[in-house]
Amino acid sequence: MTKHPGARKIHHDAHEDPDDLFLARVLHLGKWSRANQQLLSVISVVAVIAVAGIVYYGNFRGQLEQQAAQQLESVHQSIALQDREGAKNELITFIQRFSGTAYEGEARLLLGDLYLQTSEPQQAEVVLRDLGASPRDPIEFQGAALLGAALEQEKRWEEAEAIYLRIADRSELDFQVHDALRNAARMRADRGDSAGAIELYERILGDMEENDVGRGVFEMRIAELKTRMNI
Repeated sequence: MTKHPGARKIHHDAHEDPDDLFLARVLHLGKWSRANQQLLSVISVVAVIAVAGIVYYGNFRGQLEQQAAQQLESVHQSIALQDREGAKNELITFIQRFSGTAYEGEARLLLGDLYLQTSEPQQAEVVLRDLGASPRDPIEFQGAALLGAALEQEKRWEEAEAIYLRIADRSELDFQVHDALRNAARMRADRGDSAGAIELYERILGDMEENDVGRGVFEMRIAELKTRMNI
């Protein structure tokens, strides 16, 4: 009977000594390394440069964060001294210089709030739009609340209400949810939508404990709106 040509080789490999296999692989690797010495040198240089770059970037980012913290402290001092225009200029420069740092969000909140205090809602919207348009974390929810106020100042009622309702739907903090719903309800009432305002006030009440002292305010507002509607 004729044997398959590969049968002897397969039988031989199955009984190969593991130590011999390891030695053969080491020798093969050594030959490959000698044949590709230039390639290995290039890879080593690239690896060293990459590690050095990572270390440098880490140090640079650390220094940048430290500088941002110091600069923001200066801004807080300007605000405490009621130097609003000086604080605005500092914050504009800060955002340009320290964009991407952990302090950028706080700087945008401060600048947006200053613009609202000086009745400059369009500038506030520009500063706050990226921060608060689609809130997910605490500082973004704060930005969204200020963005809603900016849109209100611009009399863009529907957009402002949408922002407030987005906060109410996404936030896990009761006070943020209630504030957002209260603002949206107030806007609806001001525009003559008493039924819509009552709906939002009742949503707040549904979230509160029966013995919560704050319930009276919303119950009174609902009663006033129902009287307006002759209900």
